[in-house]
Amino acid sequence: MSAITLRQALSVLSKSSSFSVATETRRRKDKFDDLKEQLFVEQEIETDLRRHLDLAKPGEIIFLCGSSGDGKSEILTRCKSELRFQQKFDFHLDATHSFSPRQSAIDALNELLERQELNSKPLLIGINTGMLANFAREGAECHEAIRSRIDAFLSAQHKENRPYRNGNCIFFDFEYYPKFQFDNNKQYSLFIKCLLDNLTCDNDRNLFQFIFRHDESVNPEQKEVANFKLLCMPGVQNVLITQLFKARLIKDQFVTTRALLDFLHHLLMGPGYLFDNLFTGAENDLIKKVSDFDPARLHTYELDQFILRYELGLVDTELDDFLAALEPLHIKFDRQCVKPGDATSLIRLFWLLQYESLGNDYHRKFSDLFNESLFERYSEIWHLHRNYTADTEQKKSLNRFYAFELIAGIQRYANRKAPELSMQKEEFFLGEFGGVKITAPVEMKPDWDSIKNKHTAHPTGFDVYLKVGQNSLPHIHIGLNLFELLDKLNNGYRPNKYDKNAIVLLDEIVELIADQAKSSREIKFYDGGQRVYRAKMDDDMITISGMEG
Repeated sequence: MSAITLRQALSVLSKSSSFSVATETRRRKDKFDDLKEQLFVEQEIETDLRRHLDLAKPGEIIFLCGSSGDGKSEILTRCKSELRFQQKFDFHLDATHSFSPRQSAIDALNELLERQELNSKPLLIGINTGMLANFAREGAECHEAIRSRIDAFLSAQHKENRPYRNGNCIFFDFEYYPKFQFDNNKQYSLFIKCLLDNLTCDNDRNLFQFIFRHDESVNPEQKEVANFKLLCMPGVQNVLITQLFKARLIKDQFVTTRALLDFLHHLLMGPGYLFDNLFTGAENDLIKKVSDFDPARLHTYELDQFILRYELGLVDTELDDFLAALEPLHIKFDRQCVKPGDATSLIRLFWLLQYESLGNDYHRKFSDLFNESLFERYSEIWHLHRNYTADTEQKKSLNRFYAFELIAGIQRYANRKAPELSMQKEEFFLGEFGGVKITAPVEMKPDWDSIKNKHTAHPTGFDVYLKVGQNSLPHIHIGLNLFELLDKLNNGYRPNKYDKNAIVLLDEIVELIADQAKSSREIKFYDGGQRVYRAKMDDDMITISGMEG
């Protein structure tokens, strides 16, 4: 194995590698096949699929569907290589392919389904969800029953039903098996953690570690050696997984297996150290999304002072001791010859190592600046919704969120154009006409029955249920973007154009509440001076009274 360099070994991670897509081949396996096999993690969807294949009945059509790069071909190629499945099933590994150059993929599926009707063997198809929708629209009329079952699957609301069954069609969908989950122990992706373990675990069976140790002894100056050593640290892995989860929640970025492997390839083989590669590299979709979380953008007083002192070359013996402790990691910063960007790189390194102890732990001076308190609070509220049973302590905790975070944030946003209402917690701004501001009393509270009885927690967010007076509102989905905006609003923040996506959702919520408030029997008018007028309907009579503002 020593004949292969670390750079060559890590090439199997790249999306441009011939190993990025599994295909049937009769060539003799080599060392790169062994490296790829080393990385393999059996996903829950494959476990469930195999369990079903053992029990599958004649005439079944089993769709393995998802996005390009999810790993459909990998799973089906592995299944097809097993004799017990070869004899029992017909396989179509990739539904974007056809059986001849002049045949379309839709026509190939039509032909495949016709054959399946004749021999009644179970049929296993790997297919992109978009292609599945195309077949539902454009497939042959003789397959109308199958097309309608596909339509029913595509419009299904609850992704927890795994697999989805309709007649003789069974759908295993990667979307039903999210790669991330909220976890009280901050282990947000078991799949990614297992993949990283397979790549970095320090044991005699790990081919990557064997090659890494050889390269480290021969040429430790290579950037990939330093980067691999960093990636082996559990704390570094946890930071990376959290950032990928944030990209999924905030940027709505799907993380396919292929994209994840290419992400790791860029971290390890990019032009700089891992902590810089993570935030530079426009050719990688995940890097483009994660780069928005660059800790160097924080610009707190402490970090700005650090940059200034570092670039001026001021004496800092504690920092010098810390930089000396980086030498075993093969990371070098020359304090005698400071280059532009060095201070930024160090901040990224401090952030990346926030859960690791190193040398005199100089980097931990800044740990409080890097904490993920908002993300962890979001996870806490997600768990409260998911596990709510009306327990007294649960209800107290959840009520604090509804009263002081959710309702308070909505109220502040709704009343932002009427600062005189800031202390009127139950008044809701409805609009302004001729300089007169109109409000109505609104009593908002949690809809406890719905919170307890309805499905509130989803892989990428949770639903909240509110009552306005005695009327229940439709469920409101709270993603991390909207959760963060509510937190900012409660701390005096004024929204801007960069909050556009979350603002759209907040506007919809305000409109729902305003619709209820407009039916109120009492309305107040603020004339811009010191007078407030109240209009109250009582027994079909409207009474108007004035009072001091």
